[in-house]
Amino acid sequence: MKQTFSERLCEETVVLLRSGQDGAALCHSLTGIVDTLLIALFNEVTTGEVTTPPPPASPPDRRAAVRRRFPAEALPCGLALVAVGGYGRREMAPYSDIDLMLLGRSRDARTAGTAQAVLYRLWDEGLNISHCFRTLDECVEDSMADIATRTTLIESRFLAGSRDLFDDFRKDSYQKILFKKKKEFVSGLLRDIATRHKTYAESIYLLEPNLKEGQGGLRDLHSLAWLARVELHLADLRALESLMSAHDCRQLLRAYDFLLKTRAGLHALSRRKNDVLSFELQEGAASLLGFKDTKRFTAEEILMRLYYKKARTVTDVLSGIMGLCGRRYVNVPMSFSVKRLTDDFSLSKDEIIVKDRALLKNTDKIFEAFALASSTGKRLSAHLKESIRSRSLFINKRTRASRTAAEHFMGILRGGRVYQTIREMHETGVLDRFIPEFGALRHLVISEPYHRYTVDEHSLIALKNIEAIREGRQARFFYLGDILKKVKQEVLFLAVLLHDIGKGISKQHEEAGYSMLKGVMERFAIDRVDRKIISFLVKNHIVLSKLALTRDIDAPETIAQLAEVVEYEENLDALYLMTYADMSAVNPRFWTEWKAYLLHALYTRTKEHLKGAKGQLTVAEGRLKEFAATMPGRYLIANTNDIINADYALSERARGEGIAATITEREDGTAEVALATRDMPGLFANIAGVLSSKGLNIRSARLYTGATGLVIDKITVSNWSEVWWTGMEEQIRNDLRAAILPVAKGAAVTACATAPQERTAGLFSSNAPGEGFFRFETFIEIDNEASADHTILELFLPDRFGLLRDIALRLCEHRIDIIAAVINTEEGIAQDVFYLQHRGGKLPAEKILDLLPALQLPAGGGRRELNLPAAR
Repeated sequence: MKQTFSERLCEETVVLLRSGQDGAALCHSLTGIVDTLLIALFNEVTTGEVTTPPPPASPPDRRAAVRRRFPAEALPCGLALVAVGGYGRREMAPYSDIDLMLLGRSRDARTAGTAQAVLYRLWDEGLNISHCFRTLDECVEDSMADIATRTTLIESRFLAGSRDLFDDFRKDSYQKILFKKKKEFVSGLLRDIATRHKTYAESIYLLEPNLKEGQGGLRDLHSLAWLARVELHLADLRALESLMSAHDCRQLLRAYDFLLKTRAGLHALSRRKNDVLSFELQEGAASLLGFKDTKRFTAEEILMRLYYKKARTVTDVLSGIMGLCGRRYVNVPMSFSVKRLTDDFSLSKDEIIVKDRALLKNTDKIFEAFALASSTGKRLSAHLKESIRSRSLFINKRTRASRTAAEHFMGILRGGRVYQTIREMHETGVLDRFIPEFGALRHLVISEPYHRYTVDEHSLIALKNIEAIREGRQARFFYLGDILKKVKQEVLFLAVLLHDIGKGISKQHEEAGYSMLKGVMERFAIDRVDRKIISFLVKNHIVLSKLALTRDIDAPETIAQLAEVVEYEENLDALYLMTYADMSAVNPRFWTEWKAYLLHALYTRTKEHLKGAKGQLTVAEGRLKEFAATMPGRYLIANTNDIINADYALSERARGEGIAATITEREDGTAEVALATRDMPGLFANIAGVLSSKGLNIRSARLYTGATGLVIDKITVSNWSEVWWTGMEEQIRNDLRAAILPVAKGAAVTACATAPQERTAGLFSSNAPGEGFFRFETFIEIDNEASADHTILELFLPDRFGLLRDIALRLCEHRIDIIAAVINTEEGIAQDVFYLQHRGGKLPAEKILDLLPALQLPAGGGRRELNLPAAR
């Protein structure tokens, strides 16, 4: 197969990276290769001159020689070939779009024909071009109408054709593009930056960052350059040295160089246009960029830590320039008087300043400054923050033992500006030095399911989310604000800040963190009662979420297990808030109304249990009472009288029709499918198959089998509102009837027996296209101890279409009944839990050993864990 042009650029990129080429020089080299080819092709069309461009790996002097063959004089075609956008900036990566503008004086037939011929020739070459044709006037008109067009044309660079035409563009049109309606452009650009940050996550510290669009990425550098050029009349990033120190400017340029080099390496590794530094590419990228493992960090960890440092540099400079540009157009009343706050600190221009920088030699004064920022709501001045950053290295054991510093810190946790103050302490290095247990988490990358941030960033976002509850911005999530009022603020905030300090030390980070707490709490002189609550929260902070998401919340043993852990209602309240903070900080989409419902339901039932409520129902006399008496005890615990009445009506319909089903849509977009029929082998597998065929995601299943063989199944689907269409409910009911009634009439054995022949892939194989990478260890866990009446099977593996049905069929083949199921499927991960029985009781050891070969893991991967009863 013929090698594509992008593949040739990939080879060149690898050669240059392994030779130690800097990012800017590498991209300029790739840009030069593209320039040479485009100029040759353009001249071939417009002048008839045919020149064979040199291969990418040719030496620079040969490239230069080829370029010199093309005169820079105006060509008779009346057309100029102009590089714009990223190509105009000379930021080529192997799979970057080649942004081109064909510039003409008018749209006459001759010019348009030449432009069309040029484009056809470029397409024939298989180039990935992004093109436009504009006249001089259209350049200005289009720029005023669209900010993306304007920023693209700011980066214009002459390639070939009419030099006179391009010079006219630069003298007139280009100046209008830069400065016409400048206020609207700057304000639009500032809005665009804010929107983009919100779209790509408002954090630098992502585990899989987008090097181009993410915060601190290349697009931020582009925005910085556009603002500087239009508003501050600075030609390029190097000219920023007039606004900052030479050292800071060098750091910014090095960050730019690093991002260019890493992005080019990503393209070469991916063999496609890819700007996301994902887990599966980090090791390869680190190797390609020359990083080596050390005793403390792997090469990819070093790469990621360097990325966070560079992205932070970009963000800090951009923030300063945005503030400078924004203030020119926003009239903010500002007092120029100096207001004294303390003997050493004052307020000037709405910022906190220090009387004498030398005062910060006493590190207690650093904490006094942050305490003032917390209590007044005012920012530290840039000068004061820089002074604090330079003095943070002097925070040592003496400072950590200082009662004054500890009192200031606890005062911050009690205040009204906790998150912002703690974040500034972290960014200046103060928090890391003051609480080294937390400092060890800085830029710590741990690959965990669903997590999107570094460990330190996750903890800070958790603080932010708790504070949002107090401010009323998360009130819709089940009375969290009312519960927060019952908990001591500084105790909860300190527990949230420290809940993951055990990560990086042990996989059992809860226990490790618990053991590390003692020293921190002694330094802060926390009293015995508060110390006990903080220790409880850190040690048990995943208990509630684990039980809610991986256990049947209606099962009495689940409620009893949580009650045993928390002991008191006060602990339950605090743990509920801690769980919300932790889960909501995993990633922006992880906390959902469905998860909120599960947690609140388990929280409520456990609180009732702690109060001594029995949960017994009073059922009316007659046939309804007879129906209730035949259902298992957990059915009565989990359902209200109204639900039992509805289920009884459903069962009466099923008695005459063989099967009856209702579908109830909920306000949160989920829906419950309630089904009544006779018990039969493979029932749940058939139900799962029908629902999956409609694109529905099953989130939980509660399967109740009565003493008379009547089955009441309650299945919750999470994406009902997303896939719903008119008539869907009726179609599902008809499909359920078609799938289940033939089995009920005698095909049960056949249904299970023929299933294995229908499956050609293993249970744990992924049939999804393009999914060959799963970054977590798959496992099976079979627990015969946690439940009094059931065996619990937990599976953690890559998700694929039909997986749930296949699992159900495998269990059916072994005559194992599914009593309940908790299904969690997110981001390609299936974490499914099944409550199982065999002949009305737990699975015996021999049945479990017989089942395991049917639940095969891929060769050489995953683990199995058994928790069986002790031998008797």
